[in-house]
Amino acid sequence: MSTDPVALIYNRKTLDPDQFPDGLRSLAAIVEARPSRFRGKIGVYDPTNAYGYASNQGYTSKVAGGWDTFRRLLPFAHADHSSGTLVEKVVSGEYDFSINLSGGVAIPAAEHSGGLLGWSYYAEGTVVMPRALSVVKTAPHPNAARLFLDFLLSAEGQAAVAEGGLVPYRPDVRQDAMDSLQDMRRRLGADRVHLYRPVRVPERVREAYVARWEKAAG
Repeated sequence: MSTDPVALIYNRKTLDPDQFPDGLRSLAAIVEARPSRFRGKIGVYDPTNAYGYASNQGYTSKVAGGWDTFRRLLPFAHADHSSGTLVEKVVSGEYDFSINLSGGVAIPAAEHSGGLLGWSYYAEGTVVMPRALSVVKTAPHPNAARLFLDFLLSAEGQAAVAEGGLVPYRPDVRQDAMDSLQDMRRRLGADRVHLYRPVRVPERVREAYVARWEKAAG
């Protein structure tokens, strides 16, 4: 249905301009320069959360040096379970940064914050999360569901997706507030935009990932 970039937000009032990051790699350098100042000041999606696992694992699997960057950042971070909480804590100043948010949440929050919040893609590599649709096997009206899917994937339906604040996957439908997937590839470079492919993950694989994440967080 949509292709939403993973992004970060930061509080422009609690930070100096030279502390505005352009990705996780630059954020790691910023917080390491003043460890006592930034300890506990980064919010991140909990990897036990479905979106949190996908956004974290997408970065560490797709971006060169992703785990090294996480090992540098996670000692400064707190895990939360919802995008609303991650945004609100940056607005309040409890966090200076929240990372690995859906661009469909982060970018509008920043753009409508009256200048309080800034946002960024990840210069070293930005993961794009597709939002999937399906018709369940037990749907009472499968033909109606198929018609609805056809609408959402049409130019008209994708325009509605864009109006709702998400990034349409169709290149012929523009979203004024956010770049399309094609725009991101032009802006950041095609080799730095990674489309995440959701797959079924065995429980043991997910548990091993969470254990590695928690070890890095300390």
